[in-house]
Amino acid sequence: MTAIGRTSRLTIKRHTQAGYYLDGGKLGDIFLSRKSAPENCELDDVLEVFVHHHSDGSLIATTKTPFGQLGDVLPLTVSQINDTGAFLDWGLDKELLMPYAEHVGEITAGKKVLVKIYLDKSYRIVASMKLDEFIEDTAPHLSRGQSFTVTVANKTELGYKAVIENQYWGLLYDSDLVRPIRKGERLTAYVKKVRDDGRIDLSIQPVQTAGGSDIASKIISQLEANDGFLEVGDKSSPEKIYAQFGVSKKIFKQAIGRLYKQQRITIEDTGIRLIES
Repeated sequence: MTAIGRTSRLTIKRHTQAGYYLDGGKLGDIFLSRKSAPENCELDDVLEVFVHHHSDGSLIATTKTPFGQLGDVLPLTVSQINDTGAFLDWGLDKELLMPYAEHVGEITAGKKVLVKIYLDKSYRIVASMKLDEFIEDTAPHLSRGQSFTVTVANKTELGYKAVIENQYWGLLYDSDLVRPIRKGERLTAYVKKVRDDGRIDLSIQPVQTAGGSDIASKIISQLEANDGFLEVGDKSSPEKIYAQFGVSKKIFKQAIGRLYKQQRITIEDTGIRLIES
């Protein structure tokens, strides 16, 4: 099915000196200029194209791939601002409009803004900075341990809000971060907890589930492979811990704390030592 604002595979139906007309189904014929088309196109060829609006409002196609498509949340650079609104560079010759009503705060040309791409009431492809109007606060159907692509949004007192798969809000806590992150960054995150109210807590590290691997077992294995001693402990940097075990310092300290209570290790100034059984 052909969709406005998304990539579709369309068949060349007819051609003129100016270009080609593609079969857009219910949307009718969609024009693709010869400049935008691959070389040596023929009737009945199937092309992968992005469908959007020409300046006159008609639908056109391009073989260029924009930075984002309908429904995406992503950072885009403001190219210019005029009486209509802000125009954003999204990788196509025709820039993406963000009407004044969709602005949040003061913006200037050259600045990156985090936006949602959507269709307005006139079926125009436009952008909005008002993410709360599009992103759902809860996602009770998600499960602990699931991984998703998220887009980092605004900083909060506890951490960073992040958009899960362009649809739901989640929260990345400062205490769980093993490296700096920035607004607009896309990264893989894991569902750490689904709260009673359906809101989502996230982690950028894999989350242990009922059948998952235990970091404590990994620590013991590394100790056994290194003559019972590792130069890493509760005083080590978060970066060193993450490089060696792939977890945050908080999770590492919890694990060695359990091992210490179980009398399986001792914690020394320079590292941790395995207690011989």
